[in-house]
Amino acid sequence: MDTVMELEIGPGPEPGSYVVRVLQSVGGGQPTQAMTLDLAPLVDQRPLLEASVLSSSVSARRVMSDTETTVQEVGRSLFDAAFHGDVLAAYRTSLAVASERGTSVQIALRLTAPELSSLPWETLFDADTGAYLCRKEPLVRRVPAAFTPPVLAIEPPMRILGMIASPRGLPALDVGGERERLEEALRPHLDSGRVELEWLDDVSWDGVHAKLLEKEWHVLHFIGHGSYDAETDEGVLAFVGRDGRADEVTASSLADLLDEAEPTPRLVMLNSCQSAASGTTDLFSGTAAALAHSGIRAVAAMQFSISDVAAIAFARGFYTALSYGRGIDEAVRSGRIGILGIGRGTLEWVTPVLYLRGEDTRLFDVAPMPEPAAAKPASATPSRSATPGPAIPAASPAAPAAPAAFSAPATPATPVVMAQALPVTDATPAAPAASFTSPAATSVPPTSPPPPGRTPGTPTTPPTSPPSPTPPERRRGSAKPWLIVGAIAVVAIGAAIGGYGLLRPDDGGTTDNADDQSVVDDGFVDDEPGEPLTVDLNVPMYADWTDTGLWCEPGEVFEITVTGTAWHDASAESLVGPDGLTGGEVPEARVYADANTASVIGGFDTIPEMFAVGSGTTYTCHAGGQLYLGINDTNLDGNSGEFQATVTLWEG
Repeated sequence: MDTVMELEIGPGPEPGSYVVRVLQSVGGGQPTQAMTLDLAPLVDQRPLLEASVLSSSVSARRVMSDTETTVQEVGRSLFDAAFHGDVLAAYRTSLAVASERGTSVQIALRLTAPELSSLPWETLFDADTGAYLCRKEPLVRRVPAAFTPPVLAIEPPMRILGMIASPRGLPALDVGGERERLEEALRPHLDSGRVELEWLDDVSWDGVHAKLLEKEWHVLHFIGHGSYDAETDEGVLAFVGRDGRADEVTASSLADLLDEAEPTPRLVMLNSCQSAASGTTDLFSGTAAALAHSGIRAVAAMQFSISDVAAIAFARGFYTALSYGRGIDEAVRSGRIGILGIGRGTLEWVTPVLYLRGEDTRLFDVAPMPEPAAAKPASATPSRSATPGPAIPAASPAAPAAPAAFSAPATPATPVVMAQALPVTDATPAAPAASFTSPAATSVPPTSPPPPGRTPGTPTTPPTSPPSPTPPERRRGSAKPWLIVGAIAVVAIGAAIGGYGLLRPDDGGTTDNADDQSVVDDGFVDDEPGEPLTVDLNVPMYADWTDTGLWCEPGEVFEITVTGTAWHDASAESLVGPDGLTGGEVPEARVYADANTASVIGGFDTIPEMFAVGSGTTYTCHAGGQLYLGINDTNLDGNSGEFQATVTLWEG
């Protein structure tokens, strides 16, 4: 994080008064400003605020709900109290400097007045810009410390110890469901080996103690019940006691327990109710703050109860950013953005809180994943592959250029992973991709924002790709423009050997195809007509169009199968499959009028024609063109998740 604005908010000279000191800014100096804040109404409003945030996930779509009005009023009160006068000027200057640098501004709060730590600072709302600060910039609560553990260098996988405590006498947790949801959120990283998740079944004091001593853990992820004990003025987590009932473990005791690990986990994730709540007399009484004060580098917790779907979305965005080596402040912000994707109107992005010990936001130095070994060709004459890229070295600069008919179109901006094309063995098309049921899933790396959504008035045809070359005359085994990628300049002379033309790139001759022999175009020999080409790809709910990488000629047939679920923000019940909203809702939001709203549709870059795809269809090409798949929705804002498509091209 290149740009940081750190504020210390502490008690003022008179009861009820506070002082805001800018400890760090860029270009804005270090001003000090008095602050007046009527604390009692904000504290009294906390239960209403929590109810508003939690209920927002099932709110109907509207310009601004009553629940958001409540949150925004609280956020505006906090912003106006802390950011005014010279402090506000320093903030605006830091924003301007960060904008020039192309970075964000980390808002770091040091709350030295204990009564302030229970306030929901994550609601900070800048009325001038109409923005919530924590959604635009990383926001952390800094815990001062004499020392901080250094950045931990780790070789993948990042090891997460997961524990779910559901003691008798407290509301029962769906242990199996909780496991599945976290595993679902981490699935891409578990499959790639980037993350390792191990569950602890015995979430008792002794069970946790033994597991911490067993081996090195980088992250501790706790799911369970937490609360704030007003009598002892300390946060507690509910472990499972010897009798199966709740064993309330105080924050200070838990800190001592975690210190048994070697090294101490750099991050603790508390996915429990009230785990971020704190008292009004002891600054570090909250479970999260106490753990950070005791030596844990970072603690992410929840200041309100959180719904299951929001917890999944947060975990997905949070751990994705973290596993790629992003700072913990950016990871929490990525988790907030993930929550935004569960549906328009949700306010649960307010719920996560990050306590950071010290200033360095990097917890881990994650080594790159080892590169997979390159596969050796099975034979000297491999079958044709749909994988992009030339399979033979490019010709030397002195070699003559390839014929104009074989020039390649520009590489699509969205990479597409294609499957190996197989010879036809029967009339059954390729099997569809495995079903995927993750709400709010996304394969877009956290470093890249999702593609912009369409707004009403956007042209209803697929985006025109760079001018495509005129396809060569179709004949058995002829080259397709979309298969010719890279610089392949080979020209042949020569002689017929065993019924095949031998191509020699240094002969400068031509290839004789008079006998309809196969053409060598990209290093593969295609001597069987009608081979199907299959591609597996994701179709994001928030992207206008996704390039399949497949070009068809008139008369050729596409077999398309689509599976999975994604989230559409047209209603409170926003989970949809590839067939979209099947009750005929919201016809005005359709790109293609003859298909369901939010369903999968297809189109081409050469003609304006579109067609319905849904969960599957067979389409015969009427003209040559590149196939795109998209979402039948004119406004993609708030949409999230993706479908899985298998597309097979049956050549004529």
